[in-house]
Amino acid sequence: MNFDLTYSFMIPVLQFFAKQTHSYGWSIVLLTVLVRVICWPLVAKQTRSMQAMSKLQPKLKELQEQYKDDKELLAQKQIEFYKNNKMNPMGGCLPMLIQLPILFALFGTFTGPPFGTKQVDVKIMVVDQKQSTEAKKNEVSGGNSPYVSREGTTAKVVVFPGDMTVVKGDTVDFGVRAVQGELPPNFHAQWRVFPKGEREPLKLKELDADGYRVPFNELGEFHVTAGIPGIARDEPFGFIHSLGKVAKGADLLKPANYDSTALILLFGLTMFLSTKFSGAGPMGGGKPEDMTEQQKVQQDTMKVMPLTVTAMFFFIPLPTGVYLYMVVSNILQTMQTFLVMKTMKTELVDVSSDSTVSSKSPPDVSKGGTIDVSSDGTVTMFNKEGNTYSASGDDKSNGNGSQPDVTINTKKKKKKKRS
Repeated sequence: MNFDLTYSFMIPVLQFFAKQTHSYGWSIVLLTVLVRVICWPLVAKQTRSMQAMSKLQPKLKELQEQYKDDKELLAQKQIEFYKNNKMNPMGGCLPMLIQLPILFALFGTFTGPPFGTKQVDVKIMVVDQKQSTEAKKNEVSGGNSPYVSREGTTAKVVVFPGDMTVVKGDTVDFGVRAVQGELPPNFHAQWRVFPKGEREPLKLKELDADGYRVPFNELGEFHVTAGIPGIARDEPFGFIHSLGKVAKGADLLKPANYDSTALILLFGLTMFLSTKFSGAGPMGGGKPEDMTEQQKVQQDTMKVMPLTVTAMFFFIPLPTGVYLYMVVSNILQTMQTFLVMKTMKTELVDVSSDSTVSSKSPPDVSKGGTIDVSSDGTVTMFNKEGNTYSASGDDKSNGNGSQPDVTINTKKKKKKKRS
């Protein structure tokens, strides 16, 4: 049996919070807080990686300019540079990918029962008598929906029969059943039948609370949907009139929908603050002169993304509870990012792969040492203990635009025997 994160984790935790607080609004807030706490290690890792990458940009830009005519050598130098600094270029993406299943499950929890109605769809192909051999029927629908009763019980609901091919003139009785949990006796699905491409349903008489009889007298494709209702759809929370209310476009300008409009604007503001504090925003993206053209384009995109996404939500119908979840999530993410940036170390190891340095440090000439430079460019340093340090190198470049190789060797001066 496949593990359904929404049904097996999100819905039970949501119901627990709703039982404790007697409010589905507070249950949204608390469930969002719990998920952000669970994702905290991933958020911290992602933020640190993005900040560290922004601090490496000046050196990376130098490497790109230095080896711009040799792409293969550039790739090798970049790999060495990342290795020396213990950095993974994909370190900021992997934590985000790991979070996606959790965020999708959380989003699915707030877009269906108990906050909104979810449609379970069955496709029907109607053929003529000559094609009767093609008639077939699946036992249940491929999709399903969770259901939460007013008594607090949960179930996973499917439609039966499922997708099928029928002959013109046939009549099919549809119903719902629980494949997990139990449906209460008073459960009632909202049935609809749509011809393909049509938005207005056909007007048909329902059998009873548990069934729906549909005669198929026309050829073509039809869709039978069972709407699984949400019990908290009309529940208010704070200035929100209804957690399951859906409005878009010009309807958002009506006084009855000002709560949805306010939440969308709050979402845009909190998203802007979140990107501003993260490594993707202008606050952590590094200096413009240290960025490549691609990075500049990415930063410009991140600057306008809050405005673009906010405008998009004015035309996408979503329940008000989803906007509440997104606002709370953005606020928590901004706080998490701020805390990570306050505690992370700002210094990185900047190791050049073009030089090698011995593990012993050269003598401190401020404590009695001397320095001698010969005509061939060799530098010899003596300390008062008798140790000699020599450094040899060519003051010219090696021809490929890189810095000359430098090697520091160490040897100890022999002591003279007394006569």
